[in-house]
Amino acid sequence: MNIKVIISKRICSFIAAGFVVFFSLTFSSCSEEFEYNKTRKLLINYNWEIRTYVDYNQNQTTEFRNAVYDFKENNSLVKVYENSDSITTAWELSADSQYLTIGSNTFKITEISKRVLSLRYGEIEIFFVRL
Repeated sequence: MNIKVIISKRICSFIAAGFVVFFSLTFSSCSEEFEYNKTRKLLINYNWEIRTYVDYNQNQTTEFRNAVYDFKENNSLVKVYENSDSITTAWELSADSQYLTIGSNTFKITEISKRVLSLRYGEIEIFFVRL
Protein backbone atom coordinates (compact mmCIF):
# COMPACT_ATOMS: atom_id res chain seq x y z
CA MET A 1 0.00 0.00 0.00
CA ASN A 2 1.01 3.53 -0.62
CA ILE A 3 2.31 5.36 2.48
CA LYS A 4 -0.02 8.31 1.77
CA VAL A 5 -3.06 5.99 1.84
CA ILE A 6 -1.94 4.43 5.15
CA ILE A 7 -1.37 7.85 6.77
CA SER A 8 -4.68 9.13 5.38
CA LYS A 9 -6.57 6.13 6.84
CA ARG A 10 -4.91 6.58 10.24
CA ILE A 11 -5.74 10.29 10.30
CA CYS A 12 -9.38 9.53 9.43
CA SER A 13 -9.51 6.88 12.17
CA PHE A 14 -8.03 9.33 14.67
CA ILE A 15 -10.52 12.06 13.72
CA ALA A 16 -13.45 9.61 13.92
CA ALA A 17 -12.31 8.45 17.36
CA GLY A 18 -12.05 12.08 18.47
CA PHE A 19 -15.63 12.75 17.38
CA VAL A 20 -16.87 9.67 19.24
CA VAL A 21 -15.12 10.75 22.44
CA PHE A 22 -16.33 14.35 22.08
CA PHE A 23 -19.97 13.39 21.50
CA SER A 24 -19.89 10.76 24.27
CA LEU A 25 -18.66 13.35 26.77
CA THR A 26 -21.15 15.94 25.55
CA PHE A 27 -24.14 13.59 25.76
CA SER A 28 -23.13 12.12 29.12
CA SER A 29 -22.80 15.57 30.68
CA CYS A 30 -26.17 16.59 29.20
CA SER A 31 -27.68 13.37 30.53
CA GLU A 32 -26.23 13.98 34.01
CA GLU A 33 -27.56 17.55 33.99
CA PHE A 34 -30.97 16.28 32.87
CA GLU A 35 -31.07 13.74 35.72
CA TYR A 36 -30.02 16.39 38.24
CA ASN A 37 -32.76 18.79 37.10
CA LYS A 38 -35.35 15.99 37.01
CA THR A 39 -34.50 14.79 40.53
CA ARG A 40 -34.40 18.32 41.92
CA LYS A 41 -37.77 19.10 40.35
CA LEU A 42 -39.32 15.96 41.86
CA LEU A 43 -38.05 16.90 45.32
CA ILE A 44 -39.25 20.50 45.11
CA ASN A 45 -42.58 20.05 43.35
CA TYR A 46 -44.09 17.72 45.93
CA ASN A 47 -44.44 17.43 49.67
CA TRP A 48 -43.27 14.10 51.07
CA GLU A 49 -44.24 12.02 54.08
CA ILE A 50 -42.44 9.00 55.55
CA ARG A 51 -44.44 5.84 54.99
CA THR A 52 -41.90 3.27 56.21
CA TYR A 53 -38.62 3.47 58.11
CA VAL A 54 -36.65 0.21 57.93
CA ASP A 55 -33.64 -0.69 60.08
CA TYR A 56 -32.01 -3.63 58.29
CA ASN A 57 -29.69 -4.30 61.26
CA GLN A 58 -32.71 -4.98 63.44
CA ASN A 59 -34.72 -6.44 60.55
CA GLN A 60 -37.71 -4.36 61.57
CA THR A 61 -39.60 -1.19 60.86
CA THR A 62 -39.30 1.61 63.38
CA GLU A 63 -41.88 4.00 64.80
CA PHE A 64 -41.51 7.64 63.83
CA ARG A 65 -43.28 10.92 64.34
CA ASN A 66 -45.43 11.91 61.36
CA ALA A 67 -44.22 14.96 59.48
CA VAL A 68 -44.47 16.57 56.07
CA TYR A 69 -41.16 17.22 54.29
CA ASP A 70 -41.18 20.29 52.05
CA PHE A 71 -38.03 20.76 49.92
CA LYS A 72 -37.77 24.42 48.96
CA GLU A 73 -36.20 25.94 45.84
CA ASN A 74 -33.67 27.83 48.01
CA ASN A 75 -32.28 24.50 49.34
CA SER A 76 -34.04 24.69 52.67
CA LEU A 77 -36.09 21.78 53.94
CA VAL A 78 -39.06 22.48 56.17
CA LYS A 79 -40.26 19.54 58.24
CA VAL A 80 -43.77 20.20 59.63
CA TYR A 81 -45.19 17.93 62.34
CA GLU A 82 -48.86 17.12 62.98
CA ASN A 83 -49.04 19.69 65.80
CA SER A 84 -47.68 22.39 63.39
CA ASP A 85 -44.21 22.46 64.98
CA SER A 86 -41.61 22.87 62.27
CA ILE A 87 -37.89 22.44 61.78
CA THR A 88 -35.90 23.98 58.95
CA THR A 89 -32.56 22.69 57.71
CA ALA A 90 -30.49 22.81 54.53
CA TRP A 91 -30.53 20.21 51.77
CA GLU A 92 -28.29 19.65 48.76
CA LEU A 93 -28.42 17.28 45.82
CA SER A 94 -25.11 15.87 44.55
CA ALA A 95 -24.09 16.77 40.99
CA ASP A 96 -24.76 13.21 39.82
CA SER A 97 -28.16 13.25 41.63
CA GLN A 98 -27.29 10.00 43.42
CA TYR A 99 -26.99 11.50 46.92
CA LEU A 100 -29.08 13.87 48.99
CA THR A 101 -27.56 15.73 51.94
CA ILE A 102 -30.03 16.83 54.60
CA GLY A 103 -28.39 18.82 57.35
CA SER A 104 -25.14 16.96 58.03
CA ASN A 105 -26.39 13.53 56.85
CA THR A 106 -25.88 12.24 53.32
CA PHE A 107 -28.36 9.69 51.97
CA LYS A 108 -28.16 7.53 48.86
CA ILE A 109 -31.22 8.05 46.68
CA THR A 110 -32.33 4.51 45.90
CA GLU A 111 -35.59 5.50 44.19
CA ILE A 112 -37.31 8.70 43.17
CA SER A 113 -40.44 9.15 41.10
CA LYS A 114 -43.64 11.19 41.19
CA ARG A 115 -44.98 8.75 43.78
CA VAL A 116 -42.07 7.45 45.88
CA LEU A 117 -38.79 8.68 47.37
CA SER A 118 -36.46 6.17 49.00
CA LEU A 119 -33.32 7.23 50.89
CA ARG A 120 -30.67 4.93 52.33
CA TYR A 121 -28.29 5.81 55.18
CA GLY A 122 -26.10 2.86 56.12
CA GLU A 123 -28.45 0.06 57.21
CA ILE A 124 -31.47 2.35 57.40
CA GLU A 125 -33.84 2.96 54.50
CA ILE A 126 -36.60 5.54 54.59
CA PHE A 127 -39.53 5.30 52.19
CA PHE A 128 -41.50 8.50 51.49
CA VAL A 129 -44.74 8.93 49.58
CA ARG A 130 -45.86 12.03 47.79
CA LEU A 131 -48.73 13.97 49.32
